[in-house]
Amino acid sequence: MAPRFDAQLRSQQEWGWLLSIWLFLSGTACGLYLLAPIAGLAPAFARVALGLLLLGTVVLLLEQGSPLQAWRAVSRVGTSWLSRGVLFVIGFVVTASLSVAPASWLPWEHSGFAARLIGWIAQACALMIILYPGFFLANHRSIPFWNTPLLPALLAGYAALGASGVVLLASPLLNVAAQGVEPLAAVLIAVNAVLLFFYLTAMHRARGAAGESVRLLNRAPLSWILWAGVVAAGLIVPSLLLLRSPSQPIAAGAGILIGSLLLRYGLLKAGVYVPAPIVQKGLDFSRLNRTSDELMREYAGAGTRLPTARG
Repeated sequence: MAPRFDAQLRSQQEWGWLLSIWLFLSGTACGLYLLAPIAGLAPAFARVALGLLLLGTVVLLLEQGSPLQAWRAVSRVGTSWLSRGVLFVIGFVVTASLSVAPASWLPWEHSGFAARLIGWIAQACALMIILYPGFFLANHRSIPFWNTPLLPALLAGYAALGASGVVLLASPLLNVAAQGVEPLAAVLIAVNAVLLFFYLTAMHRARGAAGESVRLLNRAPLSWILWAGVVAAGLIVPSLLLLRSPSQPIAAGAGILIGSLLLRYGLLKAGVYVPAPIVQKGLDFSRLNRTSDELMREYAGAGTRLPTARG
C-alpha cells in the first residue's frame, strides 16, 4: 500500500522570542554602529552599539540551548550563513572594541591608518551582521514566507529604523546631542512601512504556504503583534510624535524599538512549512499557489513516488 502523502501546512515552532531578541539586538546594534559616523553621533553611541551586540550574543547562546557547544556553529563556513554570521560577530566584537577603546590603551593614534582600517573592518562586519540573518532565513526553501529577497531588504530597513529609535530614546538619557535624527527617523518609518506593505502583499499574492503565513499574521494572537505592535506602536504612533512633538523623542524611540522587536517575532512565528515530501522532490514552488485541501487533491498521486513526510 502506498504511503499517505501529507500535504498539510504547518507553522514552525522551533524559533520564538530568544531568536527574535537576537535578531532585534544584533540588527539594531549594527545599524547604530553604521549610523553613528554618518549622522555625526557622539562616540557614546558606538559603545552603546557594542554593548547591545554583546547582550544579544548572550541571548543567542541561551537560544542555542548548549552554549558550550556553540563553537560548532563555525564548522560550515563554506555552506552555512549561520557559520558565516558567527565569524562576522566575532570580527565585529574584536574590531569594534578596538575602535571604541581609549587612545591610551592602544599602540596607535585614533586618527592613524591602523585605526581607520580597524574601523572599516568593524563597519563591514556590522553590515554583514545586518544582512546575514535575512540570507539565512531566505535559504529555507521549505518556508516560502522567508524564501524571498524581500526579507533581507526588510530586515536591513528595520535595522536602520531600530538604530534611529535607540538614538531618539538614548540621546536625552545620555545628555548628548542627536541633531537631525528626528527627520531621518520619520523617513525611515515611511520607507519601512512601504517595505512591509510590499512584503506582505507579495506573500499574500503567492498564496499557498506564503499566503497562509499572511493569514496567520491577520489572526489572533499574531494579529495583535502585527497591527497593534508593529504597525500602530512601531510606525503610526512614532511618526505622529515626531511630526507633532519632535522635542519629545523618548516615546517615539521606545515605540520604534517595540515595533522592531515585534516585527522579528511575527516574521518567525508566521513561518509556514511547505509539506516535506514536496521539498524533498524539488517540485516547482511557483505551482504551490493552492490551499491545503487543493494541495491534497493536486498532489494526491505523488504519494506513490515521494517518501513519507517525517515529523
